[in-house]
Parts: sequence; structure tokens; C-alpha cells
Amino acid sequence: MYKKLHRRLTLLFTGIAGAILLAMSVSYLFMSEKELRQNASLAFSSQASSLLSSMNQQSSLTWEWLSKTAATQKFILSIYDNGIPLSYNRVALSEQENALADEAMAYAKEAFPALSDGSHYTAAHQEFTWVSSKKELYDASMFQIRKNSGTLTGIILSSRAALNQQIKAQRRRFLFLNIAGVFALFLFSWRYTGKLLNPIIESRRKQAAFVASASHELRTPISVICSAVSASKSANEVQKEHFLHIIAEETLRLSSLTDDLLLLNRADTERFELDIKPAELDTLLLNTYEAFEPMAKQQNISLKITLPEETLPRCSCDSRRIQQVLSILISNAFNYGKPKGYVKLSLSYNKSMFWIMVEDNGIGIDEKDKPFIFDRFYRADKSRSAKEHFGLGLCIAQEIITAHGGKIVVTDTPGGGTRFFVLLRHPA
Repeated sequence: MYKKLHRRLTLLFTGIAGAILLAMSVSYLFMSEKELRQNASLAFSSQASSLLSSMNQQSSLTWEWLSKTAATQKFILSIYDNGIPLSYNRVALSEQENALADEAMAYAKEAFPALSDGSHYTAAHQEFTWVSSKKELYDASMFQIRKNSGTLTGIILSSRAALNQQIKAQRRRFLFLNIAGVFALFLFSWRYTGKLLNPIIESRRKQAAFVASASHELRTPISVICSAVSASKSANEVQKEHFLHIIAEETLRLSSLTDDLLLLNRADTERFELDIKPAELDTLLLNTYEAFEPMAKQQNISLKITLPEETLPRCSCDSRRIQQVLSILISNAFNYGKPKGYVKLSLSYNKSMFWIMVEDNGIGIDEKDKPFIFDRFYRADKSRSAKEHFGLGLCIAQEIITAHGGKIVVTDTPGGGTRFFVLLRHPA
């Protein structure tokens, strides 16, 4: 599903960006070609005017000057004296050029009759764009010059072949650049959409893993309850009492797991509510210590607490949730501690930060497991599968501390064991 979505998003982004690129390129080409044609026409008009001005000023026109001027300007120059072609036309122009000039002259006489009737006193000319019978494009100028008692008329032609080649070359360059640009956009879109989808894919993977783990955890107590109910149907009173006790225990496990899952769901959907009030963390730690002291004696674990002597500022927090975090950390320390080991609680305050530490000298956490210990249903020690633990405790602790704007980090205890630090910021 995600591969198909990846392809579609890539094509969509490439198509949109490519269409914008192509539209901009076509617009630029249109304006550029229009400007090139206008500049070519203006340049031709200026050159033709200069040529005709020189012709008008000279008392006599020599073949050498006409040939040199036409060659320099790359013009086809055809001149008629009172309608009769000059001998220059036959000598300087090829048969094809003469035919082309005659064709252009015929068109100009029809299009601009005022220039061929000899009515102008000195000189006149008219520039225009002309397409030959062979579909070749030319800048053209028809002129009339009064000299002595006669009238010179003629046509100046300048091929736009070079300009058209320049335009075609520019189009080919833009086509190549656009193809390269679209290909680059495709590669970028493929990589970008892949990165865009990675968090969604990862979230989906975690969701699937979460559902699978939750289903597994739910299946066990439900199976036990179903078995106890089935067995109690044919059991005596004493056995029924035993089965009812099992059902009650498993129901409590289900209730605890359900509460944990609901809490994590509220955190995921940003509906995690906290009852923030000023609280004395030293009192909160002391209450937690006293609550776990009987369990510590029962498990032959030394539970210690270290509190600062100076009075600390109050911490704005949800004291019930912070106590829940401490309970999770202390319970883990008990479960993974060594016989006759210790668990230590401490509180300190430094640079507007409250530091709560829960330390043990138990089996510790492998480096390879540390990046995953806050994941849901993750158990670093797979051999330990105590029924009352689902692998959600540290995940819940992290969600609670994150909701407070704090951090929870884990390090090793010197000599073996684990230290958890809970950092809470004191508002300025």
C-alpha cells in the first residue's frame, strides 16, 4: 500500500513541479523569442536606413561599393533604374538570388504601391517581413530614391535563417534542461516523499506491533478466566473458591492493563490531562519511600532515601502522576535487583531543575537494550515474564514526564546496576 502511495505522491509532486517548470520555460521562451525577433527587425531597419542614406548621398553607385556593402551586411540587394534591373544585379547576384529579389519586389509593389509610382521627392523606404514561396522568412525593405532625373527602386533582403537557427538551438537547450529538471524533480520527489512517508510507515509499524502485543497480553488473562469459568462448572465448593480467586486476580490484571492502554491512548491523541499544582517534591519522595518500605523489607532489599537539607522551591506538577512514575521506577528496581541489594531515592535542585534519582545495584541494562526500554511492551529480559508486568511501565513513565515538559534518562550505576534520572524544570 505504501509503495503504491509512494509512487503516486512522487508522480503527483513531479507532475505539479514539472508543469510549473514547463510553464515558466515556455513563457520565458515566448518572451525571449519575441524580443529576439524585435531586435532583429530593429537591427535590420537601422542597417537598411544607413545603407539607403549612404546610397542617397552618393552621386554615383559603384558595383564594388554595392557588393562590399551587401556582403558586409549579409544582404541581398537588388536595384532597378526606372524599373529596369541594373547590370549589378546580373553580376553580383546569383540566379537564385535574382529570382528571390524579383519575387520579393513583386510582392512589395503590390503591398506598397506608393513606393513604386515615383511620387516621392527624394527617398523613401518601407520595412516588412516577407515569406518566400519556399516558406523562407526574410526581413525586407523596399526603397525608392530620386537621383538626377531618374528614380532608383529596389529591395533589400536579410534572411532570418540564422535567427531561426538560434531560436531552435535555444529551444533544444531548454528542452534538454527541462527534461533534466523533471528527472531531477522526480528523484527529489521520490526521496522527499519517501522521507515524508517514513514516520507514517514507522507509526503504522509501531501501531501494528502495539496491537499485536496488546492482543497477546490480553489473551493470557482472558484464557485463564475462560478456563477457570469452565472448570468451576464441575468443581466442588472449595475448588470453586479457588477458581473465583483466580478469576478475580486475572480481572485485576485486565483492569490494570486496560488503564495503562487508555493512558497511552490519551497521550497519543494529546488528551493527556494533568492536575498541575505546586507540590513539595521532598514530601512526595518521602511518602513514596514509606509506601514501598514494607515491600523492600519483604524482598530483603535495602531502600534508602536522600533528601536535601535546604528548603526547595515547590514544583508545579501533577503529584499523583509523579508518584506513579516513582512507583514504576522503584518497582522495576525491586524486580531486577539483587538479593540483599539496595534501591536508593534522592532529590536535588540545580539551575532551576529538579533532579530525582532512582538507583539500584541490580543486573543493569545492556547497552543494546537502552534505546528500546521506553518502547511499549518491551522487556529487556525476556526470561522475566512476571504476570503483573506488561512492559508498559517505563513507556508510561516517559509519557508522564514528557507531558510535564521534563526528561527521563537512564545511566549505569558504578559497579553495576541502573540509575534513572527524572528531570523537572522549575518555572522561572
